[in-house]
Amino acid sequence: MGKREEDRVALRMRDLLPLSGSDILNRILDCPDPKKFVRGLPVEDFFWILKKFGEEDALTLLELASERQWEYVLDLELWSKDRLNVQLASRWLAMLNQADGLRLARWLLSEGESLVHYHFFKAIDVVVTGDKDESYDLPPGFFSLDGVFHIRVRDPQYREAMESMIRTMGTTDFLRYQALLLGLSGVLPAELEEEMYRRRNVRLAEHGFLPFEEAISVYAPLEPERIKVEKALSLPDLAFDPEVRSLVPTAPFEQARSGNLLTQATGWIHDPLFLDRIHLEFAGLCNQIHSADGMERHEMDDLIGTCRKAARYLNLALERLCGRDLAAAAEVLRAQPLVTLFRVGFGLALKVKWEAERWYRGSWCQRQALDPAFWGDRWGVILAGLLSEKPKFHAGPGSEEEYKDFEWLSELAESMMVLRRLMVLDGLLEKLAGDKLKEDFLLDGPDSSFHPLLFNSWGRSVLGLPPGFSGISLEEAKRLLSTLRGKDRKAPYAMEGFEEKFVTHFMEAASHADAEAFLVLRETLSLIWREFVEEFEDVSLNELDERYIRFISIGDLSKGAR
Repeated sequence: MGKREEDRVALRMRDLLPLSGSDILNRILDCPDPKKFVRGLPVEDFFWILKKFGEEDALTLLELASERQWEYVLDLELWSKDRLNVQLASRWLAMLNQADGLRLARWLLSEGESLVHYHFFKAIDVVVTGDKDESYDLPPGFFSLDGVFHIRVRDPQYREAMESMIRTMGTTDFLRYQALLLGLSGVLPAELEEEMYRRRNVRLAEHGFLPFEEAISVYAPLEPERIKVEKALSLPDLAFDPEVRSLVPTAPFEQARSGNLLTQATGWIHDPLFLDRIHLEFAGLCNQIHSADGMERHEMDDLIGTCRKAARYLNLALERLCGRDLAAAAEVLRAQPLVTLFRVGFGLALKVKWEAERWYRGSWCQRQALDPAFWGDRWGVILAGLLSEKPKFHAGPGSEEEYKDFEWLSELAESMMVLRRLMVLDGLLEKLAGDKLKEDFLLDGPDSSFHPLLFNSWGRSVLGLPPGFSGISLEEAKRLLSTLRGKDRKAPYAMEGFEEKFVTHFMEAASHADAEAFLVLRETLSLIWREFVEEFEDVSLNELDERYIRFISIGDLSKGAR
């Protein structure tokens, strides 16, 4: 085993990524040869580590890095869409100059010549003088290395760093330095920027960062039936080259999280070349998603979020194609490109989104100008997630992420079940209230939901009040709860015998629904009743406060009171 491979074995990305930036730096510096380790990292892994560092620690890492790694960082950090950000360029060049000014000067005068031409054209003023007397007439702030080219840095924030970089370039190769300054007068910034952008896109395309119009194809849905596990993808002979294999990034895949089918299935894979292909494809897939999502900045949270999105939709596709059979999942991974599987997984979520959109556009609640929040804290937020630009699953407020990308078929099934519940409830409310809702009932706050429509209507029936949806008084609400509790004199109050009465009351209005919808509505009304019982089972009548009652409207809401 060679020295370079020994360093890679000693330090793995899976061990480094959970650490803080300073701890990562200490681990790297403890290597027998830190420079060799850092320069042996794939550019993607280097970028991930760099993002975990603060600026002070980043200088040490940039000093150890290769010019190829520098270029990758600059390609990602300096551009806002198709425009090069001059201020960001000044900031990063200042950091590189502080890290290793001599090497930066050599690079700018060779491979980085286009960057320095464009940046100098935008960031400095150059005045050429013929004799010493002319130099005395220059405004303050100019300096010169040769008495001919006088330079002033426009941005005071980076003046010291830029002057230091320019002086280093002059002492490194004076002839190229003079040629550079002389050539600034002939720079056509728009043409130069366009050419730099083209070259930058060519370089980044090798890593999966495609132009938006090409990258967006990753979200083109693909039917699972189109996937056939036949012949495994062949690996090019080049993949057997140890030098090439050492450039395979692993940091993105380490963010895929353990416990899903993707990571478990790769545990069945003992072919190192196959694993390299998975890691390489996964990094490219994440970069394509990043481009398709239009993300201009590459912050750590965004990078991690993109990796988790990729892993979750891949997991969804694998579960749909293989169930929980890990051996079969490994075969699918061997036979299919990851981008194809991602499209299958995303397509499954997109079907539920389309179903939600079709219903919502023609729904009663939409005609009443009621947003998804109308359907309550649980069902409403699930609907909102489905209706978002890219469908999301509402995992709940107690989860690490309240909204997340779909990962399991059970999440799709749960969302679809909620959608069916909302469909039948929407139809029921349309029959009960029609388009006269606002004449009798006013939704007057952000916490308003469909619950008062049901319980106001049913409660008025129980109390013998005139039918309608308008609110009842606090005393009437107490009388309603007292009636429902019957002979129970202490908490928890079960309200036994009233669930069937509540359900039957509303099922009569839905008697013409088809059989499946009829069963869903009955089950849904039962769930709503149980939520109602749970809400009030421990509440004393003396403790009722109209400000905190969400199932019943207190007061005449048609007059705006509550």
